[in-house]
Amino acid sequence: MGIIERRERLRRQVRTDILKTARDIAREEGWQAVSIRKIAEIIEYSPPMLYEYFDSKDKLLETIRNEGFACLHEEFAKIKNLYRSPEKQLVEFAHSQWRLATEQPEVFQVMFNLDGAFCVSKQAYQLEFNMLNNHPVWEALATIRPRSADTVSKTFYEWWCLTYGFLAMTLVSQTRSNVAQMEPVFMESVRRFVRGLL
Repeated sequence: MGIIERRERLRRQVRTDILKTARDIAREEGWQAVSIRKIAEIIEYSPPMLYEYFDSKDKLLETIRNEGFACLHEEFAKIKNLYRSPEKQLVEFAHSQWRLATEQPEVFQVMFNLDGAFCVSKQAYQLEFNMLNNHPVWEALATIRPRSADTVSKTFYEWWCLTYGFLAMTLVSQTRSNVAQMEPVFMESVRRFVRGLL
């Protein structure tokens, strides 16, 4: 392996370490405790070195937010390939959203500006809504309700409000030990929503 390849591999590793450390701190102490300086101390790099990767905490949070949505899209793609029924796809999409929110709450917090994980950028949301006709949830809704694109887009927005709104309220209002008890309520709400589309 040449010098350039080694440098690039090291650069990718440092970037991964920065992101993982930020998430670890947030999971243990909350997003307010996350700072470039604290991350630098933990991974034993100087703060100026970290600024070469992320020039602000906001850029760091934006990256984590984008990775959260990308992770969901990977799950959605698997579900889309696994199930033919759009109704089943929607239920499984919701289940994957639940898993992300409860297994990686620090990522979900960044995705939706919860618990001090405030990120100025709205780019991820704009990308999600600009993926109409190419978003797995939008496509499943369009299969069930093959009307105008405007109608499907409104239903897509309702889906966002139902799923992400429910998850955000659950994480904000429930204790950690009570969150698991809300899963059946969440899934039944999703099933009712899907039945209402038929």
